[in-house]
Amino acid sequence: MSERQFRVEELNPFLEWHLHTTEASLELAFESVTRISRMIGRKTRVLSRDGAVLFELDPLEKKN
Repeated sequence: MSERQFRVEELNPFLEWHLHTTEASLELAFESVTRISRMIGRKTRVLSRDGAVLFELDPLEKKN
């Protein structure tokens, strides 16, 4: 497998997904998603190399 198999993307103001970074492990991708989402205040997600959404985080979503 590729060294950087997980893509980290954010949903920009134009409602288009924008690639921020790629990571070698799911753990690093999760850390990047969390950091980026908090920093920019927008929805972020992690995708596998084949394009499957593995995790999505919306900082504006209310928790119960």
